[in-house]
Amino acid sequence: MGKVYLVRSRSSGSQFAVKRAKGLNDSDRKAFLEELQTWIDIPNHSNLVPCRFFRTVGAEVLIFAEYVEGGSLKDWIDSKRLYEGCSSLVLERILDVAIQFAWGLHCLHELGMVHQDVKPGNVLMSTHGKSTVQGVKPQVTDYGLARARAVAGETTTTDPSHSVLVSCGGGTPAYWSPEQAVGLPLSGKTDLWSWGVSVLELFTGEVTWMSGRGAAEVLEQYLEDGDIDGIPPMPNDMVDLLRQCFRQEPIDRLEDLAEAVEKLRVIFRNSTGSAYERTLEMIERKALPSTAIKGRLHASGTGWENPQVWLEKALSAAGRDPAEAAIFVTRQGVTRRGHLVAELMIYEEAKRLYEELIATGRKELRRTLALLCMEKAMVHRTVGDEQGAIQSFDHAIHIREQLVNQEGEHELADDLARGYMNKGVAIDDMGDVQGALELFSLTIKIWERLVGQENRLELVPDLMQIYINKANMLGILGDHLQALRIYDHVIVILEPAVTKSSSSELARILASAYMNKAAEVGDDGGGMGYTEQAITILDRLVNSGGNKGLSDFLALAIENRGNAFRRLGNKRRASELYQESIEIFERLINQEGRFELSPNLAKLYLSMANVLADLDCLQESLVYYNHAISVYEQLVKQDGRSDLSEALAISYNNKASAASDLGDHGLAEALYEQANTILHRLNKPQP
Repeated sequence: MGKVYLVRSRSSGSQFAVKRAKGLNDSDRKAFLEELQTWIDIPNHSNLVPCRFFRTVGAEVLIFAEYVEGGSLKDWIDSKRLYEGCSSLVLERILDVAIQFAWGLHCLHELGMVHQDVKPGNVLMSTHGKSTVQGVKPQVTDYGLARARAVAGETTTTDPSHSVLVSCGGGTPAYWSPEQAVGLPLSGKTDLWSWGVSVLELFTGEVTWMSGRGAAEVLEQYLEDGDIDGIPPMPNDMVDLLRQCFRQEPIDRLEDLAEAVEKLRVIFRNSTGSAYERTLEMIERKALPSTAIKGRLHASGTGWENPQVWLEKALSAAGRDPAEAAIFVTRQGVTRRGHLVAELMIYEEAKRLYEELIATGRKELRRTLALLCMEKAMVHRTVGDEQGAIQSFDHAIHIREQLVNQEGEHELADDLARGYMNKGVAIDDMGDVQGALELFSLTIKIWERLVGQENRLELVPDLMQIYINKANMLGILGDHLQALRIYDHVIVILEPAVTKSSSSELARILASAYMNKAAEVGDDGGGMGYTEQAITILDRLVNSGGNKGLSDFLALAIENRGNAFRRLGNKRRASELYQESIEIFERLINQEGRFELSPNLAKLYLSMANVLADLDCLQESLVYYNHAISVYEQLVKQDGRSDLSEALAISYNNKASAASDLGDHGLAEALYEQANTILHRLNKPQP
């Protein structure tokens, strides 16, 4: 289906296995995204390989999974590593692997999934960490991707030239259950059969059969042939267990893999003389309200329309029944990230339909396609796929530039400006300040003309916001005087407008101007007063006006006020404000699923820890340093947010200082080393 690459993050040092699907057509790409959604929805579990994130690169989608350093269980069998040591040690290892392998599959089944391609090659062997058995942690991988392989062109085959050990048609022939071999509907019982075939291979040391459907006969032949050199014999009660797995009718097999695990515990005790002491982790999926999972709002406050509406419009344009959209929209994510991937799939289908229609001469649909791409980009941004977002923005901008600049459709100039602005915000988040400034300047040029020459007064709020965005870039680039002039210009325009109108949008932009001016002038220049004005406006909008969508903006303003108090030396008041802001962000993330706000929360945890350390509350500061490190490690090492690596290093460093002050020099030394390792990769000076 493609290739798998091992990559290392330059900033964090984290390693990922990157799955790359090559040459997929539109239908195959949809199937691939469906399986990405399945994978990304799976919660972290010690016996499952997690999907960390995905990124768009060109026309391809790359899936970044956790890299497991020990190779596959198949590698361990073929290299005989599984069989190293005395017979009793090997048997203990085999049984431990079989138990964890079964438990990982059981956890998948608890989530309502059927793996479909269970085999030792899809079990990775982690050897990190300690355990009560032998330090080996099997982790099931490639769950659900069997369906994508089938759609991508792999079909069931009896061709002898096709390896029985290579996945095809949604499974691998050597491990097929009878129902899988003939294409019948599958359940968890087929994974049970394939798991049994895999365990049989652990005791045979190789695959000597063409099809997994003959596993029962292979088992009996194994018993007849006798022991295999270098591999302990299969315990009698394990033989009985496998016979129950290999019953032809699924209904006659074991109830599930949880039952297999319980029987294996007994087998382990009978075979080793000691109880199986490893704790098997339950699978947990954090329950979030549907409104949190399906919320259509980016951290910037920009939202998008229900993509099903777009698909219905596309179907209508194609002369088809819009009700078909409901049939297409059958996959719903059970996590926020999974749901966002599901929404991307719907947008992609609508985009595909529009592009097909445009290719046949329906050029009037280009406007609609550009707008769709703008909204699709916001979903990419929310899920962390900034490159995918920029591609969508570029597609929309290209269409609009052609319509406005080449075909004279000047009424679309506003839409073109909006494309420039949104792309500018995206590339600013990626660190391209100069590029963002140029795009904001293009936006301003268009909107100033529309407002000043065409009296498009409805664009005034947008123009004021883009002024602020430009001022922010100028401040970062060191042109503080020009930045302040722009902030003052916005405030002079908006203060009387907000007083006269009830527009929450104008009030929000005015609050933004106050906040940004406060940061620019500093505390000595009256920054505290501007921050207070921003908080007053936002508190009224959120708590009196019911505009809960601005809660994160209010929390940010409260945090800025805390920063000001800390700089002025009132650290106790700063800690109170940080706590107030933390509570808002924790609610938005933990109760409403706004995971994209996690960097804001991590930054707050670090600020709280620092101010507590300043107050000599060192034990309390360690708690918040741990919170900050936990979130930053998740973002940097698992979610691919390399831009936050320096913040993680600072968290390690500052926690080390607190630990040293408490006399724990061993911990401090280890933390300093972690910080220095990251800073060295980033070519930053060591603290």
